[in-house]
Amino acid sequence: MRLALIAVALAAGLSACNDTTTASRAPTQAPGVPIALESISGAPDGVRGSFTSALSNEANARRLDIVDPATNPRYRVRGYLAAQPTEDGQTSLAFVWDVFDSQKKRAQRVQGATVARGNGGWNSVDQTTMTKAASESMDQIAQFLVGQDQVAAASTSAPSAVEAARTANAAQPSLALRR
Repeated sequence: MRLALIAVALAAGLSACNDTTTASRAPTQAPGVPIALESISGAPDGVRGSFTSALSNEANARRLDIVDPATNPRYRVRGYLAAQPTEDGQTSLAFVWDVFDSQKKRAQRVQGATVARGNGGWNSVDQTTMTKAASESMDQIAQFLVGQDQVAAASTSAPSAVEAARTANAAQPSLALRR
């Protein structure tokens, strides 16, 4: 938990330099990849509920399948949110997501932050800020999942180096020494 807080603090510090925006590019698509949103910690109940809804909408936009954790999904996501003051007097909504594989081993960490208008802590985190953070969160998660699917496809369809060498040797005519 302490490591998550440190990561959130670092992300919040970085957010003062960058405002996360995803309007300039299309969201990454990860069709049919089943994930379960297991937990969101750190935010008050009202914010957590709104943020969960925003995450669900962003997952749908990327064609991710949000499933019940009891269905044994391929990936599980657990997250932490924090509203931190920035140096210029605004509020940063920082997020950290851990993506776990089916063996419940962490496969990826996703983090970032979005700057909200105002310096009222959680009171400054409006729906626009939550939507931006949810969009960036799901985009990073989808990018990871697409990469994992490509790695899995390559490992099942590409022959190993040993198999490739055997195939190449079998195709060449045998060179026999003559006396």
